[in-house]
Amino acid sequence: MSSPAIQFGKDPKRVNIDDDPTDPKKLVVDNHEFWVSKKNKEVAEWFCKRNHNHGANPPCFTVKFDKAMGSPFESVSFSSDNNGHASSDKINVEPDDSKIYEYRVQAPGKDDLDPGGGVRQ
Repeated sequence: MSSPAIQFGKDPKRVNIDDDPTDPKKLVVDNHEFWVSKKNKEVAEWFCKRNHNHGANPPCFTVKFDKAMGSPFESVSFSSDNNGHASSDKINVEPDDSKIYEYRVQAPGKDDLDPGGGVRQ
């Protein structure tokens, strides 16, 4: 499933995905916890910064909100396009600064990474 290239809000929340420099089987993100605004219709965007051909074995990565709290977005899964980019879709939960939605970043040949994100007013 390809992610929509639609930006709902003016200020997308960017998460860069890269190889862990200390362990070749692991991934790292530069923003371990993103926050999007429902009021401003913001989206989360994930970008692959790994040193490889993003379109050679698509998807380069998949983001899955398959943990206990589910997804704060209409979709549960977002797969990267041939440029190593994925965007969330519309927020479908009410804002709550106390809730963190854990998600899974998966990439071929790498251990899963479990960062989180939330929805604010």
